[in-house]
Parts: sequence; C-alpha cells; structure tokens
Amino acid sequence: MKIFVRLSLLAITLVGVGFGLGSCSVTLPQTSGVEIPDSYIYATPTESDAYPDYIEPWWEVFGDTTLNRLITTALANNRNLAVAVSRVEQAREQIAIARAAHLPSFVGSAEAGATYPKDKPHYIGQAYSIGATMSWEIPLFGNARLTEEAQINNYLATEWGYRATMLSLSAQVATTYFEWLQYARSLEIVRRSYALRLEAQQKIDSLHTYGFASGVDLEQARSLTAPAAADIPAYERSLVQTNLALNSLIGAPPALIASAPQWEIYIPEEVGVGIPSDLLERRPDLMEAWHTMNAAAANAGLARLNRLPSIPLTASGGIASSALRELFKGNPFSWSATLSVTEPIFNFGRLRRAERIALEDYRQAALSYEQTFLSALSEVENALVAIKSYGAQTQWMESIVESNRKVSQLTDRLYFDGMSDYLNVIEAERSFYSSQL
Repeated sequence: MKIFVRLSLLAITLVGVGFGLGSCSVTLPQTSGVEIPDSYIYATPTESDAYPDYIEPWWEVFGDTTLNRLITTALANNRNLAVAVSRVEQAREQIAIARAAHLPSFVGSAEAGATYPKDKPHYIGQAYSIGATMSWEIPLFGNARLTEEAQINNYLATEWGYRATMLSLSAQVATTYFEWLQYARSLEIVRRSYALRLEAQQKIDSLHTYGFASGVDLEQARSLTAPAAADIPAYERSLVQTNLALNSLIGAPPALIASAPQWEIYIPEEVGVGIPSDLLERRPDLMEAWHTMNAAAANAGLARLNRLPSIPLTASGGIASSALRELFKGNPFSWSATLSVTEPIFNFGRLRRAERIALEDYRQAALSYEQTFLSALSEVENALVAIKSYGAQTQWMESIVESNRKVSQLTDRLYFDGMSDYLNVIEAERSFYSSQL
C-alpha cells in the first residue's frame, strides 16, 4: 500500500495558506503531484526499518586514510565549493536588504546659495539651510513580510545548494580515488602477467634453441607477451590522468599521490536507507528545490500586492537662515509631512501579466521539486540494486579468477611435460589475464 501524498498540494498548504492575505491572497497553481511509496523496491526489511545514523564524515566508513586526506583537502581548497560558500553569504546579506527596503529611509541635506540681482550691483543675497527628509511606504498588505520570506527562502535554498555541492564534491573525490585504485590494481596485474609471460617466453626460446619447441610455439609465446607489455603504458597513462583529476578536485597543483595504494577497504554488507519520505528532509537537492518553490510562492504574492494601493509617507524638516553665522541662533525648526494613497488604474495589463508570470514561476518551481523527488527515488533504487548485483557478481568473478588460475597452471605444466599444445597455454593465460582485470 502506498501513501498517496501530493507534493504540490502539500506545498500549497504550507506555503500558499501561510501567505494568506485575506481577500487579497493569491491562489497558487496546482500540479499533478507525486505518490510517495512506503518503501524501496530493492531494500531489505532491515535496511528499511531502521533509520541509519548519519555518518559525518561519511567517507571514513571505508577506513582508507588516503581517501580521508583527499576529501578533507578538497572540502578546504576546492574553488567551486568556495564559490558556493560566497553565494550563501550573498544570500544572507540579501535578507537584511529586504528588511531595510520596507523601513523608513532618512536623507540629510545641507544647502548654501547666493543671488546677485542686477538692480543691486553691490548686494549679495545669501541662503543657508540644514534639513532631513523621511520617506516610507507603509506596508499595510504584508509586502514586507512576503519580501523577507522570499529572501529567507532564497538564502535557505542557497545554503542547501552549498551542502549539495559539498556532498557531490566528496562523492566525486571518492569515486575518482576508487578509479585510481582500480587502475593501480590493474597495472599491478598487468606488470605481474608481463613478467610471467616474459619468463615463459624465455623458456620457450631456450627449448627452441635446443630443438624441443617449434618456431610456432616461440612466436605464439611472443604474441602472448606483447599485449601485456603494451597494456603497461596504457594503464600507467590512465593512472596518472586519474591522479591529475584528483589534484584538480582537491584544489592542488599536479602531483602524484605519495602513499601506496591501500587494497584492504571495508565495505558495509548493508546500507541503511530508511523510507522514501525521509528523502524530503535529508537530500540537499530536495531541500534546495523546496525552498526555491517557497520563494517563488512569496514572489507570486508580491506580484499580486503590486496591483493594490500603496500608501507613501513623506516628511521633511530643518532650519534656514540668510547668514551662515546666524543659522543656529534662534531660527525656528520647520517641518512638513505628506501622506498619500496611490493605486494603479491602467497600465495596459503590465501588473496583471507580471502576476501571471510569477504564478508560472511558482508552477515551474513546484514541478522541478516534484521531478527532483522522482529523480532521488530513482537514484536510491539504482544504488540499492547496484549494491546487491555487484556483490553477487563479485563473488562469481572471484571464483572465475581462481578457476582460470588453476587452468593456466595446469596447461602450462602439461605443455612443458609434452602433453598439451601451446595454443591451450595461450587460451588459458588470456582467460586468466582477462578475468583478473
């Protein structure tokens, strides 16, 4: 049985109603919604029942000191992550700007002037004044609250975007490092196979010299040695290129990894995943999409309020004198204030269309949120089926390698005992070599 929860309806309940403006509230558009399943298809009961403890830092579960050092360095030095941090700070400052936009603003002024009338050639008229002006658009309909709400959600979306970037970076470093380990292991296998094949070739060469092996056997032995020799520079190249990719991710100039590969890596037998609804609060990309949708809802409300009356208040005051030295001597303070109400009457539908655009922005954000959730469900299922299938596949591959190793040893022994053709040796060695890689 599935829990039929529509994400878009949930969004309207938590966002649209929260932005209630009485008779001025905006009706947010609905989407088709997404069904949230009770459990994952490929999760075992033990994986679904218990919510896993969040491992922080998660990569330490593998017990690889080199991996720990690389990811820690990447989180400290990666430039793209630093850009994400800067964006968070920008969004934080935007909240203060949004709050200040709906508070009174004060402007001070000081003026000095002189006139030279033509009919009074020796007279200079002087005027001095000091004053201040206050202006404020009174936010009666919730403009200030919606503006701040939009910026807060933009900030939270940026914050979760930073977390998503950090998680993606650490995963990318781990994946690249494991690729480096794969190439290092493959290079070790290739070099060992080349050494063994070269040794076998030298034996065949010696037998051929004394007439105990044919020229065909010798050329077949050489044809077996050459591919292994050619694979060595290929894997060396891949190893260095992957190393350089790691340098870029950790924000360091090109340098080879100094430590030797660590082959013993702990891999958990099971990975706790909880239930699908946990993703709504755990996944950074989902939280980012959620707050982006909330910001779009607030902006839709603001677009609606732009069609309502506004009440600007303006006040000014100061002192004036015809002589600078008399400016602060008994001059009375004068002031004036103006309160007005303005309302859009006719602007060729500009404000109405701006509201429609804002509503479509919200619709796009809601659909994006739903699609992000669907992608998250798919990614978890793909990961779970990969973990299970790769585990079974690895066990079978290990048995294949062991069988091919025995066949290679037996055919090699049979050949040197004169009981097998060298073609069987070649086939067995190729199978063993391929299965190891």
